[in-house]
Amino acid sequence: MAVVLPDRLLTVYVLAHPWDRDAHGVPVPPPPDARPAARGTWPGAANEQTDGSWTLRADPAAWPIEPGDVIGDGTLLWTVVTALLRRVPGFGAADYVAIVATLNPPEVP
Repeated sequence: MAVVLPDRLLTVYVLAHPWDRDAHGVPVPPPPDARPAARGTWPGAANEQTDGSWTLRADPAAWPIEPGDVIGDGTLLWTVVTALLRRVPGFGAADYVAIVATLNPPEVP
């Protein structure tokens, strides 16, 4: 397994999880103009895939990262589709968060 070195700093912006519930117990999403709060900045890397999606890797200190969270590097912004904490047994320095995300706004061919 090759260790991927960070090539940028990634800031994770999160909306509250889980959402508040109304009087009937139904989850109420935040308003569309809600701005997520920055939770922190960590080393990471990003690569565009041939299908237009992006794979990002973040320091495990950024965990938890949820679908719908936004990640930025100061120039680009992505919305998280999936995130998974990957641990390398016996070598914690190689742990990372594997993220699949879409670019905001998406690139137009």
